[in-house]
Amino acid sequence: MGKLVLLFVLSFNIFGFSPENIFQDDLSKIDNLSIKVSATHKSASKDPIFGKFLKDPENRIEKDFRFPKELRDRVQFWYMVYTQHDSSHSVLHDIKNLGIIYDVINFQELKKSGLNKNTRYSLQNKAMRGIVKTYKKAFKLLEKKDCDLEKCQTILHSLKKSNVTIPKSSSKRRLFFKELSNNLRTQTGQMDHILQGLKNLEGYTETIEILFKSFQLPHELLAISFLESSFNIHAKSKVGATGPWQFMNVIGRHFFNMSKYADQRKSAVLSTAGALHLLAQNIKIMKSWDLAVNAYNSGTGLLRRGVRTLKAKGFKDPRVSHLIDHFKHPNWGFAAKNFYSEFLALVYTLAYKKEIYGSHFNDKDGLINIYVAKCKIPILKLLPTLTSSKKNLMALNNHLNRNYKRSNFPKGTIILSDVELTEKKYLKVEHQKLRRRYPKNLYKFVKNQSCSKR
Repeated sequence: MGKLVLLFVLSFNIFGFSPENIFQDDLSKIDNLSIKVSATHKSASKDPIFGKFLKDPENRIEKDFRFPKELRDRVQFWYMVYTQHDSSHSVLHDIKNLGIIYDVINFQELKKSGLNKNTRYSLQNKAMRGIVKTYKKAFKLLEKKDCDLEKCQTILHSLKKSNVTIPKSSSKRRLFFKELSNNLRTQTGQMDHILQGLKNLEGYTETIEILFKSFQLPHELLAISFLESSFNIHAKSKVGATGPWQFMNVIGRHFFNMSKYADQRKSAVLSTAGALHLLAQNIKIMKSWDLAVNAYNSGTGLLRRGVRTLKAKGFKDPRVSHLIDHFKHPNWGFAAKNFYSEFLALVYTLAYKKEIYGSHFNDKDGLINIYVAKCKIPILKLLPTLTSSKKNLMALNNHLNRNYKRSNFPKGTIILSDVELTEKKYLKVEHQKLRRRYPKNLYKFVKNQSCSKR
């Protein structure tokens, strides 16, 4: 028994724990970990495929979504984040000029350590704070004079590569490097998240494509769901945004049934229909897709205010690229300014996903039918009996509350299935009809119907 206790104590001491602190919160434990984080630096040089697909060689992308030259650096930056670096890499860059990339830090060894994801993420962030600190010291030295330190040379090389001119005046030089120091930001790679999003999309592609055609909206808009959640039906943010398209409660209630027995925001199919309704409204209000897409994140109110402000300054046709440089508002920060550029980078990434990732993705994955229950139904007992289904019917119906206390779900409940359900109890709704009604109002199709007794 004594040997076991000794082994227990030694095991905790190896990882920076001691018997007296094993009951501390996780964050405290992580801060005390003595594991040496192995971070290797690599050049931010462009991969051979980097620029190839941003030129859209196969003309797969509609002209409305070809990025303007004003957003080139931003789109290229996010395209790199989505296609070249996974979450074990951190990119050190300038927050205003995304063309300036100082370093890419590789934490692959940490990824292989066997630690859980949250611990690795915290350690990676802690290591990056230390790296940022060394860069800030280098910027401080560069304010006063030329510096031979490695970090100084890295900074100077990055600025030269981005065609950024360093002021000759000593006073301007100090302000220049001080501002660059303040603009330092880190960005975690997202390639693995996008690949996971493509896996999340499997089983829904064909149905979602039909919805886009029904709404007569460009399929490029699907990239928004990858930007919001990597098309994760289980996604929920700290502020309550829910589902693959990340609808907040207030706007969600406008389109979806959000009740004790269902939250339609969690459905891949129903949430997509709601998002298309919202985007169809946005384009009517904003008149251009760049503003309409950005409004999905910031709201049409803020974008319209931005457009009015710039028109008052003499801009005839203000676009997102103009708002980035000339519109100031507390809610128009880094995330809002970069939303459309991130979206465009994902448009190109998804359009050339097979070539970029070298994987096969099934775009012909079968149709999902939409049904409305004509009467009270024990749905959670029904779904497992549909053994002929090729899909996970519980996942298809993720919008249904499995902890619903009543045994039967009410009349008007929406059920998704690739298996034909009996006409006696269910009304099949054609996908085109989702264009006419919000998902929350589909129950009206069976308002005057009842279950057949035959």
